[in-house]
Amino acid sequence: MAEQPAALPFSGIWTRLRSPIGSAGAVLVGGAALAGLALLLAQPLPAGAPIAPHIFTYLFSRNEPVAAWVAIGILLAAAILARGIPFPERAFVARLSTDPRAFIAAATAVLAAAALIVYRAHPLSMDEYAPLFQARVFAYGRLAGQVPPELLPRLVPPIRWFIEAAPSGAMLSSYWPGFALLLTPFVLLGCPWLLNPLIGGATLFLTWRLARRLWPETSAPGWAVLLTAASPAFTVNAISFYSMGAHLAASLCFAVLVLERRLFLAGAVGSLALALHNPFPHTLFALPWIAEVARRPGRVRNLARLALGYAPGGLVLLGGWMWCRARFTHPMETRGGLLAGLDLIRRLAFTAPSLDLLLVRTMNVAELASWGVPLLLPLAALGAVRSWSQPPARLLSLSAVLTLVGYGFVQFDQGHGWGFRYFHGSWGVLPLLAAGGLESARTSATLRRLALAAGVCSLLLCTPLRFWQVRTFIDAHLAQLPASEGAQSVVFVDILRGSYTVDLVQNDPFLGGNRWLLISFGDREDRAFMQAYFPRARRTAAGAFGSVWQVD
Repeated sequence: MAEQPAALPFSGIWTRLRSPIGSAGAVLVGGAALAGLALLLAQPLPAGAPIAPHIFTYLFSRNEPVAAWVAIGILLAAAILARGIPFPERAFVARLSTDPRAFIAAATAVLAAAALIVYRAHPLSMDEYAPLFQARVFAYGRLAGQVPPELLPRLVPPIRWFIEAAPSGAMLSSYWPGFALLLTPFVLLGCPWLLNPLIGGATLFLTWRLARRLWPETSAPGWAVLLTAASPAFTVNAISFYSMGAHLAASLCFAVLVLERRLFLAGAVGSLALALHNPFPHTLFALPWIAEVARRPGRVRNLARLALGYAPGGLVLLGGWMWCRARFTHPMETRGGLLAGLDLIRRLAFTAPSLDLLLVRTMNVAELASWGVPLLLPLAALGAVRSWSQPPARLLSLSAVLTLVGYGFVQFDQGHGWGFRYFHGSWGVLPLLAAGGLESARTSATLRRLALAAGVCSLLLCTPLRFWQVRTFIDAHLAQLPASEGAQSVVFVDILRGSYTVDLVQNDPFLGGNRWLLISFGDREDRAFMQAYFPRARRTAAGAFGSVWQVD
């Protein structure tokens, strides 16, 4: 009798994981492990802990432990429901797959309301304020704002900031102008807070459309829409002023257009995505898709069509904006020419991975899990494995991996932000791959019930929790400003005290409006300033971080 070959190490475990029940167990364990990772990495905050200067680690420790415990509770509840209570998971999601319009309309309305009620229609960080500032400039029909030059020290802090200023008093955003251009019509209508909720609704539709193309005649589109809408990473960014939601929508639209062979339009969308705030997010997402276009027959013609789509927007939005910045403010990136400027950006933004940076990116992976449906990340990994033989799904996986690896060389920890915002341009890959995995022939009803229970519980519990965390943080930030009332006032902000009080210095680009927010130089100099500019003004309020002067 021939000798039997020795079993491979762990072959029994691998066999169980490949089985339907083993897959459900592995996904459940993976979700619990990721929640545990967030608990492990979050440092306890002592009472009254200062926020500055490490806002990223502060927000992580402030928000993630509670969210991790909620996720663990959801996983336990989902496991009980999946084993003990039969419910028609396919029928529920199939209806969403067939016609998601009512669901998307309702979700968009909720996002719009949350932008006002939760986010206060306020750009919290300078990353959010800079494109809004530039959109207000565009709304005036100008390329740069203009203020009296002598006021610049009180409007722009003496550090490299998100608003650039020239000695002439010209001011503009340091970011590329794509997102500001999208915001401009909404500024003119008086509702800039509405853009991102509408982009959020469009994102849900694009997710549904892409899933329907990847997995036709299945319930994958419904799963993708549900897992997206139930993830706080999507909902919170869709009520903020960040450009990340636009990056996400552009990535999905780009993928749809490439798959539909509408390459000129794909390039046009890509050119806008390159200029939304910086080119890196779209570059990382698009490279695998461009490589696939180059690999297929007709590559020369197809690449030419793609390049023609990229060219006008790229030349106008990227090259034109660099020329504009050089003309108005002459920043250091434009002083030595294009190549020297790009090299300077590379040296400022990129670095070899260090232990500290790897720790930060590990925290970001924990955020990817904790800001999504509790099972989203392991479901996406399962979907990537089961869909790897399908070229479009493989391209989605490569975009996600390339984005993760690429940001391993970016030295910044993202500062403010909700979830892993650097990854958000590729975030749509996760619910799409998860949806494909759930519709695989090898997926059990138990795993689908787990996913449905986790998705519904996330919608009902995780999203309100994150809305509460965001609302209370924004309220505490705004509470640092002393209250001002009346037709015209000047508010001095002490940017050396409090939590990121420099971010409160937000003004009209031409100093219109009835309130100026200025940097304080101390009580004595502030009084002298008011005496010189507004001799009849009187101080009406003072707080720990500033004072208010009423102008008659």
